Amino acid sequence: MRRPAIFALAIILAAAACFSRPPVPVKVEMPGVSAFPPGLFSEIIVTDFRDDAPSQDFALGRELQNYLAAALGRSFKGTVSRMDLSRDGKAAADDPAFWKQAAAGRERAVLLTGSAGLVGRTRKALKKTNLPVDGPFNVDRRGLIEQRQWTLSVDFSVVSAATGEALYKITFREEREYLDLDKPAEFAFAELADRIRARLFPVLFGAPTIEARTLLRR
Repeated sequence: MRRPAIFALAIILAAAACFSRPPVPVKVEMPGVSAFPPGLFSEIIVTDFRDDAPSQDFALGRELQNYLAAALGRSFKGTVSRMDLSRDGKAAADDPAFWKQAAAGRERAVLLTGSAGLVGRTRKALKKTNLPVDGPFNVDRRGLIEQRQWTLSVDFSVVSAATGEALYKITFREEREYLDLDKPAEFAFAELADRIRARLFPVLFGAPTIEARTLLRR
């Protein structure tokens, strides 16, 4: 009886192997990892940023505050508020007493603060045309042109309202060249701020990742 049973089992396994299908590679979206534990804060207070390169024509610190508060309001499920600080032009990110007093009674909040600079420079560059066929180092047919380069740099600090301590610090820098030498600061700020937002929000909320997996089928 034992040999027929073994033979029958072999037939069943062979049949199962014939009907099995090959594995299928799939891509799965996995939750993003934030720099902060889940549920750490229920409110984000956006302050006016200190302007490292002040201009009479463009209030960068206030514009950045308004931009971030509006963008956070569309992405964050908690409360987003604004706070204007009286810092006499001094950085206060390393003064816990200052922040605890500024956000008194809002222990479940964090403050998004820091400093920023928007600088425009006129620079000369080679005209971007097709290179001559006689070699990439021949620039006789490529004249110099002027470009307006705008650079936006932001030093972010995420400060705990409960302790006044800086929980996280990060710096972003973005730049863009324009052929229009009269390109205003407002235009450059809008484009560069979008880039910085795209890099900052994954730090605050986590960014989902796409990972490869194998689906086994029968």
